[in-house]
Amino acid sequence: MRAAAALVWKDVIAELRTRELVTAMSMIAFLALAVQGLAVGSAPAPAVAAAILWITVVFAATLGLARAQALEHERGAFSGVLLTPVGRGTVFLAKTAANLLLTITVMAVIVVVETVLVSAAVGGHLAVLALPLALGGLGFSATGTLLGAMAGTTRLRELLLPILLVPVVLPAIIVSLTGVTAALGGAPFGAMWGPIRFLAAFDVIVLVLGVWLFEYVVDE
Repeated sequence: MRAAAALVWKDVIAELRTRELVTAMSMIAFLALAVQGLAVGSAPAPAVAAAILWITVVFAATLGLARAQALEHERGAFSGVLLTPVGRGTVFLAKTAANLLLTITVMAVIVVVETVLVSAAVGGHLAVLALPLALGGLGFSATGTLLGAMAGTTRLRELLLPILLVPVVLPAIIVSLTGVTAALGGAPFGAMWGPIRFLAAFDVIVLVLGVWLFEYVVDE
C-alpha cells in the first residue's frame, strides 16, 4: 500500500507543479459545455442534461488520459516506474487511482460549469448523482489505464486510446447515464440501485482484469 501511495503521490505532485492536464481538460470541458448549452437552450430535459454531462466527461477525460500517457512515455517516466521493485498489479492500481483523481477533478469542474451554463438541476441533485458518476469514472479510469498502457508504445497513442477506450466503456457510460438521468429527474436514491450494482460489478471486473493483464501489457 505504501508503494502504491508513493506512485500516486508522484503523479499528483507532477500535476500540481505544472497543472497542465487539469487546465487543458477544464478548458476543453468549458468550451464543449458552452457550445452544447447554446444548442439546447435553458432548462433542458433531464436526459439531455445528463447526456451533455457525460459527453463532456468522455471528451475531456479521454483527451486528458491520452495526454497523461503520452507525457509519461515522452519523458521516460513510465519506464522508470516499471523499474521500481513493485508488482505490476500495484503499478496498475496506482496509475488507476491517479487517473481517477484526474477524472473526478474534471467531473467536478464540468458539474459546476454545467450548473451555471446549462442546467441548475445538475448542482441541485449533486448528492444523488455523485455515486453513479463516481462509479462510472472509476470504470472509465481503470479501463483507460490498461488500454493506455497498450497504446502508449505506438506513435499514434493519443489518437489510438480514444478509439480503443470509448467502445469498451460504453456499457458503463450508458448505465451511468441512466442513473444520472434518474437523479436529475428527481428519483430517490433507492431507484438507482440497478445502475449502481451494474457499475460496481463493471468496476470490479475491470480492476481484476487490469491487475491480471497489466504485467503482460507492459512487458510486451
